Formats: sequence, C-alpha cells, structure tokens
Amino acid sequence: MRHNSAARRGAPGNPYSFRGGAIFKAFRDLSRWKGRALDLLFPRACELCGTRITDAAWDVACASCAPHVEWIRGRGCVRCGAELEEAAGRRCRECAGKAYAFKGAVAAGRYEGFVRELVHRFKFGGRLDLARPLAERILDRLRGASWGAAIEVIVPVPMRTSKILFGRRYNPADVLAGQMARRLDRRLSRAVAQIRATPSQTRLTGEERLKNPQGAYRARREGTIRGRVVLLVDDVLTTGATASECARCLKETGAAAVYLAVVGR
Repeated sequence: MRHNSAARRGAPGNPYSFRGGAIFKAFRDLSRWKGRALDLLFPRACELCGTRITDAAWDVACASCAPHVEWIRGRGCVRCGAELEEAAGRRCRECAGKAYAFKGAVAAGRYEGFVRELVHRFKFGGRLDLARPLAERILDRLRGASWGAAIEVIVPVPMRTSKILFGRRYNPADVLAGQMARRLDRRLSRAVAQIRATPSQTRLTGEERLKNPQGAYRARREGTIRGRVVLLVDDVLTTGATASECARCLKETGAAAVYLAVVGR
C-alpha cells in the first residue's frame, strides 16, 4: 500500500520516517516495552472506583464499572458517529439535513456522564496518560466501520501554537492522533493549520458555533494528503462545524476522502 512504501522512503509529515529511521524505530519499540513494563509494575487504577485494573491494562474502568461508562457499544450513525436507537435507520436525527464536509464518522462514546469527565481530565487536567485508552476506544469503533481499513493518513484537528505554549501545553487531538497512527501503522500528518484565533465554541450560540470556524483553517503539506484517504481526529464532535471546516480544507487540497474519529459525540 502507498502509505507503507511512502513511510519507507521517509515521506514528509511522518515524524517516524527520516534518515536514521531504523534507530528511531528501535527507540520507539523500546519505549513501548517500557510502557508495558510500567503497566505490570504500576497497574492502572479504575477512574471510577480506584480499583486496580488487571484485565486490560490500557482501559479506564475495572470490569465492575466498565458497563456504566457511556461507550457506544451498538450501531452508530454513519454520518456523525452518534449512537443509534435499535429501531433507527443508518443516520441519526441530529445530523439529518446537515451538510458535513467529512464523509463519515465514528465516536467512542456519548459526550455525557463519565465519558465527558474523561475528556475533561485528558483535555484540561493534564492527564496525558488517558490518551492511550481513549485512542484504543476510538480504534474499536474504527475497526467496525466499513471504511476503516481504507485510511492512509491521520490528521489531527489543529490548535493555535500560542494556545499550546501559554495555555494547554499540548493539543489533545494531536496526542490522540499520534497514538492512533502508531497503533494503525499509518502516517501522521499535521496537514491542517489554524490561521485565525477563534472564540471558544462553548461560549457561543448554536448559530455562532456554525460560523465561528469559517476561514480559520488552511491545509498544508499537500504531498502527504493528495489522493489519499484521510482520517481527521478530534476529542469531541458537537455541531461538527470545526471538523467540517478542516475536512473542507483537506478536500480542496486534494484528499480523496475525509472521515472523522472522536472520543465523544
């Protein structure tokens, strides 16, 4: 496949492919083994009750609490990833009539209750250790999507550099995308940049949220996305305005198709 051959050539946009890539890969593999050793020495604690997790070291909840986490376990809307009721069709009511620039989406869970709390801990609380379990949950949904195996490039929804340097310290979408790219062995490309500061979506009305991201993003690194199937990654999908604007930029730059994956919907 193209992404594998490109990776071997040291294609731009892939942080794991450059001269000396074999050495870097060795360090990366060592890091993975180090992580596994730490999981054995210091098992994760359930984020709900504090009990040690022994059955899945990367998960966030123990066997007793796991059924109470708002993960999406059944069918999801093919358009936006929202959980569907049993009698529903292939699309949910919430996205009916909306024109998204991304072709389809998957979501790990409903953005409520404990899933919302997990996102907040990861996003605002500095809990980078939650990146792997959240990414694994997204990947579970991605593997069940009809288009999941077609993904060639993974692109995070960007965040302004100033916000990273003087606020969050990291871009949650970028951290998630990196985890997913490593586990899927796909290229990670930061092919979208935010070129204009935008007010926080949480402070805006529904109509303002739809207009807020317009013109705030541009695609770059055309060579990494042209003709390829792209997976856009973000932490949450609410109105879909930001993800749709990023997807539009990628398509205008030549992406063959753009899909979306998020933690909460």
